[in-house]
Amino acid sequence: MALLPASLRAHFSTPMVKRKHRKVGSETASPEQYKNSSIIRFGRLKSYIEEKLLVDYFAIQGNLKMIEGLEQYVEKNLDDLRAQPKIKILDVGPAIGALSTILVLQALEKHGLLEKTQVFLNDVSANVVDLTQQGDYTFPGSLVPPSLKGRINKKLREAKSYIGTAEELPWRENEFDVSLACFLFHHLHDSVKPVVANEIVRVTKRGGFLGVAEEWFHDYENDYAEKHQDDKISLAYESIISYRKLSKMLPETEVFYRYGTGQKENSYAFCAVKK
Repeated sequence: MALLPASLRAHFSTPMVKRKHRKVGSETASPEQYKNSSIIRFGRLKSYIEEKLLVDYFAIQGNLKMIEGLEQYVEKNLDDLRAQPKIKILDVGPAIGALSTILVLQALEKHGLLEKTQVFLNDVSANVVDLTQQGDYTFPGSLVPPSLKGRINKKLREAKSYIGTAEELPWRENEFDVSLACFLFHHLHDSVKPVVANEIVRVTKRGGFLGVAEEWFHDYENDYAEKHQDDKISLAYESIISYRKLSKMLPETEVFYRYGTGQKENSYAFCAVKK
């Protein structure tokens, strides 16, 4: 898998500064304000993938580590996955381009499973889904071979979607083989987080895969917001959550892969199986 050169990643990244962690916005903003700020930010951010590659590489790292867990899961369950007529993938809060889904599709293609996948997208912004399905985003050619672009875009174009919050997903229990929630939870109000976590688990099949990645900053304003102070689109509300708290919100799951969960990096990832 091709990555940006180390020198380029270093140029766009700032060493983590150990300062006291603060929640930003959670006490003053309502769940509705959280949702609206995400619609404004991510519904207009066509350069989301490019931004992560060049400015917020910690988000790329979190996604790539989640994929390491997925690859372990696929290797362990390969015979079962090959026997299935379809592999259903749900991406909750994908942002324009559905980067996490793109990386999952690439990982499945290594085992000849891409063609039997069916993608489902859930976002509060209709524009996120529309632009993703139209292919109107920056394809991550440094991470995924451009030769896969056409086949991956076809899967995204044919994706089924639900526009709305993930507090009450429209799918039945045990529907999805792979469920993704990457860099989602910190954009949810604290009161909403456990509800969404329960819903994602509910719609995941027993024995199915859950992939989660999140950001972590000891000082959000200096370690993250300062880099985006000149952004034309305002940052969305955020309330950062630790691995310990988030993993406890996912019922009936067993975590089998972890990265950065000691909160020493600016992102962490973990993968679990629904029991």
